[in-house]
Amino acid sequence: MKLPNAHLAVVEEANGLGFPVLSVPYDTPFIAITKAAFTHLASEQLADVTRALEVHERLAQAVLDGRGVQALLAILSERLGASVCLVDESGRVVAERHAGLRLGFEGALALPVVAGGETATLKAVREEAPLSGYDRLVLHHGQTALAFELSRRRAVSAAELRLAGDLLEDLEHDRLDEREVARRIAAFGLDPTRPYAALLAVPENGGGGEALRLAVAGELDARSLVYLSAARRDRASFLLEADDEEATFALAATLAEALNGARVGVGRPASGRAIGRSLLEARAALEAGVDGVASYRDLGSLELLLGLPDAVLEAYVARVLGPAAQNSWLIDSLTALLETGCRWSEAAESLGVHRHTLRYRMERLAEQTGRHPDRPQQRMELWLAVKAAQALSTRSAAAHS
Repeated sequence: MKLPNAHLAVVEEANGLGFPVLSVPYDTPFIAITKAAFTHLASEQLADVTRALEVHERLAQAVLDGRGVQALLAILSERLGASVCLVDESGRVVAERHAGLRLGFEGALALPVVAGGETATLKAVREEAPLSGYDRLVLHHGQTALAFELSRRRAVSAAELRLAGDLLEDLEHDRLDEREVARRIAAFGLDPTRPYAALLAVPENGGGGEALRLAVAGELDARSLVYLSAARRDRASFLLEADDEEATFALAATLAEALNGARVGVGRPASGRAIGRSLLEARAALEAGVDGVASYRDLGSLELLLGLPDAVLEAYVARVLGPAAQNSWLIDSLTALLETGCRWSEAAESLGVHRHTLRYRMERLAEQTGRHPDRPQQRMELWLAVKAAQALSTRSAAAHS
């Protein structure tokens, strides 16, 4: 169609500006043009919504199947042809997926993902073309799916922590037979035939047990180590796969250094019901008051006594200490004296009393027990009785924690 000169001038100017020009016959009603345009736009929007709903259904099924965050990000990355990641509140990348080249996330589109009172961030970036309205619609579906997945994970994690705490408590109190121990350990995805060392961490800066558990778990996850964890108000408890005992001690030292003053207790590697003794050893090691890392190697004779039944220990304490076992100032004075190797002046100074006062107390002890720490044979019996009482105290503390 031949255009008038005025029209040609308009076309030339539009071409120079890169501006589209539409020419329609004069007798075509404008409403017909707008109707055609709106019909086309509505069809495009419907197509976008339909495609986005297909993605939504895939995401929803992935959540129902429990496929995890990585699977959800993979669906988003594939559909958008983009790099996507999920970042937690602390700025740590939880997971990421890339459709092609690994792109950085500086300046990426960021969308909040709220779950359980915490807010993560979904980030998306594409190299070639900016994200369109359809892409943003898909990402909003991704926000919803990720929020459900994180909420599900937190609920499962809380339940697993409670069950893990119950298992550690039952092991510590020797309530399970070997078959039940194997079954419950396997339920957490651990191999019940492998050795595990108990590792207990106590905060020294007023922090809580759960915060400490998360900090230790982060260190263990970074090393791809196999473990089971639980938290109490004042400590974090772990069963750590321990094929190499020396490597376990080295790891405990690294943890203590990284945890800003937390103390760490380590029990001997064991499997089955013997894990309970490892837990007791770790607790007793912490109570020994050693800074940094304490282990069953620091327990001395207490290590042997922890393996004996309560009834045996109670009988020995009753036979050796008699009524003096209930007298805290006599037992504390005896313990201080024995721990100094019966150096009277040093023991009296640690107790804050005169040496004659300590002598008087030991005479009272001899009257009630028939034993005096100055006599070598009786000193050994008194020492073992004190350690037996400490072993019983450790178990009692475990029972009431």
